[in-house]
Amino acid sequence: MNNILIGIVQAFIDLKKEGVYWDFKQEHHNNTVDFIHDIICLANAKHDGDRYLIFGIGDNAIIEGLSSLKKQADIIDTLRNAHFADDIFPDITLEDIIIDDKKLQILIIKETTSKPYYLIQEKKGTKIINAGTIYTRNMDTNTPKNRVASSKDIEYMWKERFGLTQTPLERFKIYLEDFDGWQQNGKISHYTQFPEFTIQSLEDSYYQGAEKLEWARGEIGYYYDSGNGVSLFGFYYHSTLLKKVCCVQFDGGKKYIVNPDWEAIGKGRIYFYLQDSFEYAYQRFLIKERKEDFSKQIKFTISSTFDIPLFSSKNKLQNFLIEAKKQFCHDDSNLPETNEKEGNKLFYSYLNFYKEWLKNV
Repeated sequence: MNNILIGIVQAFIDLKKEGVYWDFKQEHHNNTVDFIHDIICLANAKHDGDRYLIFGIGDNAIIEGLSSLKKQADIIDTLRNAHFADDIFPDITLEDIIIDDKKLQILIIKETTSKPYYLIQEKKGTKIINAGTIYTRNMDTNTPKNRVASSKDIEYMWKERFGLTQTPLERFKIYLEDFDGWQQNGKISHYTQFPEFTIQSLEDSYYQGAEKLEWARGEIGYYYDSGNGVSLFGFYYHSTLLKKVCCVQFDGGKKYIVNPDWEAIGKGRIYFYLQDSFEYAYQRFLIKERKEDFSKQIKFTISSTFDIPLFSSKNKLQNFLIEAKKQFCHDDSNLPETNEKEGNKLFYSYLNFYKEWLKNV
């Protein structure tokens, strides 16, 4: 059970009102037009974070529960067939939770820079979503279907899409998605549309030894004594260093990825990527550059492989850590394991737990 999500929803219920980024529904929609309109309005709302469409909550924020549940795949199909502009529709996940013994479903709409979302083909029902019309949500109220968002709100959405409202680091993350927009000259790459954004190779001994971490012992520790190492890259806006990212070469230097992040569990560590992190944005950049994702199918025995765990959000990561610590942290002595092989074994045990945990989320 996602305890963090339960806490978020309970906080909304306690307020006894709806807001700019959350909306209550007693039951699932029986009208596709109303459903798509609600999603568009929340997705386009001016809010820095995820948005929540909460099913099973009645008037005055009373917990009613649901008599029937929807499937995430069906909702994605509905959005995919709705004719969104450029075939870009809101990124959603559907989560099931229980509060006061009542089943609720939470449609989480991820924050993206793809706003504004709108349809390019008219959607008809009892009312109509007009093609090319941009809707949003102000306070607790959606733009009516026969109206349009204010020019001020629409202007802000377009600025978000073009990276004009973000910090330089946020813009950098957006530009990394445009692999073909980068040009390399020696040890420096620059973004052609905004050449003040550059990636530069750095000389830094701080990360030396990163190639010896437990996640890579199966290949680095057992197969090759040379060719493995680390590289450090600086991400600059003009002359300002915004971020450093460490990359790792392994399998005798044939494979290359962003060094995974880690969190402690008892005496060991779980290594992972966060899907919405800057580091994983650069990992996706490297996948396009190398034409292969070397964070997958990493050897831990001659015949067995694993993928670096990937968490869709910090909430998902924290939920996993809560469950993992219940499973593995049973004594008061949680000093870090100093033996590399034992640390390696702990990581593999956490990986097995992660695979089982994934089946239940």
